[in-house]
Amino acid sequence: MSDTNQAIEHAPLLSPKFVWKVTAIIGLLCAVTLAIAITGRMVGGTIALAGNTTDQSLREIVIGNDVLILPANVIRFESQRVSGVQNVVDTYFAWPGMAGYTEANRAIFNQTDSAASLIFARITQATMSRDMSGRLNPIYQRLTDGHRVAGPNGLDSMRLRSGAGYVNELLYVEHAVTDNPYAVRCLVEDAQTQPDFSTRTGCQRDISLGEGLSVTYRFAIELLPHWREIERDVRARFEAALAH
Repeated sequence: MSDTNQAIEHAPLLSPKFVWKVTAIIGLLCAVTLAIAITGRMVGGTIALAGNTTDQSLREIVIGNDVLILPANVIRFESQRVSGVQNVVDTYFAWPGMAGYTEANRAIFNQTDSAASLIFARITQATMSRDMSGRLNPIYQRLTDGHRVAGPNGLDSMRLRSGAGYVNELLYVEHAVTDNPYAVRCLVEDAQTQPDFSTRTGCQRDISLGEGLSVTYRFAIELLPHWREIERDVRARFEAALAH
């Protein structure tokens, strides 16, 4: 047998170069598969959060002369979840409890048909010297039509004049209280002219806080019978957040 034939008989079926190429290709495919899986989990998690965050680290937000210290998971918009000077901060809470977004209560924040368990609050510098209770006698009383009608849980209702810019709104006022009574505006019908003040969060009230802050908070009209508890909880939550 010739040397050439012996070399052919003893040659390996797969050359080392070919084995190296196959191994490299398999390794590359595994890396791509792993990267796709990790990216899918990250993207899927982001979509599931839908702009919310479970991050509870604190943000120090300066509005005018006031400083608020709030966890990131109660701040509604990602662009506002930064420490520093801001003109406005939008917050939201699960009620009762005034808790921010967590994995445990994500269903409450992700609901699309109702906001019956949510309270939204916007904090800005006050542009008026009086909050809603303080504006009741000098302003709102002059813009109502008809007599007071008994409402839920110690409130009286009065219809606000549509000609004054209040379409389908009732003003609810604490019964038989003359000194700084509770007052809240509620939309009683769906008004397309006011898409930001809908029946999902159909009651709106503003209060003064700190040295010069205005807190405008909104809640579903279904929660109106709990107005005392909501007022107490909102005030306590933001007063605790003020840096003294």
